[in-house]
Amino acid sequence: MLGRFSYLFYTLIFTLIPISILWMKKFSFLKKNMKIILMTGLFGILYTFIVNPIATYFRIWTISSDKIIGIMVLGFPVEDILFFALVGITISSATLSFVHSLKYGRLKRIFK
Repeated sequence: MLGRFSYLFYTLIFTLIPISILWMKKFSFLKKNMKIILMTGLFGILYTFIVNPIATYFRIWTISSDKIIGIMVLGFPVEDILFFALVGITISSATLSFVHSLKYGRLKRIFK
């Protein structure tokens, strides 16, 4: 259906929606922790450059050339780099938000 934009579309939809919701609800807290969030995104990119060649060599995962837009960065599809960076940002934003809510928010009452 989406052709060569499939991987990019699904990556953006499944990461940017949760990131947007988390940032709308916890903007000031997450902004204070921007360094942690960006470091997790950078770790995701580093992880891509280390693991992706191994995984594609052993065919643990493959990337269909008809599902990517074809822009390569250091031999990797831009969608792959975005995926690992945005997933790291999503997870770190969600974890920080959860811990903050657990300590100071409504979740504190639930777990006591």
